[in-house]
Amino acid sequence: MSAARVRLTPELRTALHCELRSRHGSRCFYCHRHFRHRPMRRKTLDHFIPHHIWPGWDVDNLVLACERCNLAKADNLPWPLVWLLLAVYRPENWELTA
Repeated sequence: MSAARVRLTPELRTALHCELRSRHGSRCFYCHRHFRHRPMRRKTLDHFIPHHIWPGWDVDNLVLACERCNLAKADNLPWPLVWLLLAVYRPENWELTA
C-alpha cells in the first residue's frame, strides 16, 4: 500500500521554493539553466529520490527542476545516485538469501 500524497499549501510551496533557491540558486538542478533567463521554463519541485521510495516533502529530498527535466526524469532514480549505489553495493558482495 502506498502512502497518500500530502497536498502542499501555497505557503509551504513558497517556503520550499525559497529554501531550495537559497541552496541551489535559481536554476534547474538537472540542466543548470537559470529560471529567470527562460520565462517559459516553469520551475517545479522534484523529489530527487522518487516519492514512492521516499514519500513526503522533506527538503533533503527535494530539488528545483524545470518542468521539462522533471518530466524527463519521471519516477526514475537519477544516474549519479544509481552509480553511487552500484559502487557501494557491488554484486560480488551480495549474499544469497535463499
